[in-house]
Amino acid sequence: MDAATACYLRLGVARTTANDIAQEAGISRATLYRRYGSHEAIFLAVLTHESELMSDDARAHLDSLAVTDPVSRMLEGMMFAISQIRSRPVHAAVFGGESAAWAAGRAIRMEALRRIGEVGVRPLVSGALADGTLSERDVGDLVDWILRILISYAAVPGAGDRDPDEIRRQLTAWFLPALAVRLSR
Repeated sequence: MDAATACYLRLGVARTTANDIAQEAGISRATLYRRYGSHEAIFLAVLTHESELMSDDARAHLDSLAVTDPVSRMLEGMMFAISQIRSRPVHAAVFGGESAAWAAGRAIRMEALRRIGEVGVRPLVSGALADGTLSERDVGDLVDWILRILISYAAVPGAGDRDPDEIRRQLTAWFLPALAVRLSR
């Protein structure tokens, strides 16, 4: 994974080949495939690892804010993730430039990212789950929606690369009211 990460940062995700990763790791391409299966499997492992680290940092960040309202915590968690996706080298390489569409398409289907998202979201909606306001399917839909929002801001930031205040305004105007309605049924 270290070799793949180094290649993604040096060459870009779209230009990195299995040969590049094998050379960086000092192994043959055949050994690379035997150990990891495919180039895509390596990509997914690197993205999962980096996303788990970011998730740990997000939890620590949210704890430092002392925000207890689930809807506000969701907003602050999303704002943190959007800022981190752009500033962390691997995430920036994965979701930036020419590889953004390719990476976004794979990331949105990653079960590992959904599990990471669910670990972050579930505590915020536990009351609504317990009282039947939300179902397990609803939690899955919410995680999917959040991942799609985060990936879209990361991969396609928009005209002028929207600043954090503009992203906060959009999420507050459109995402949070929809979430609040679902949590209060």
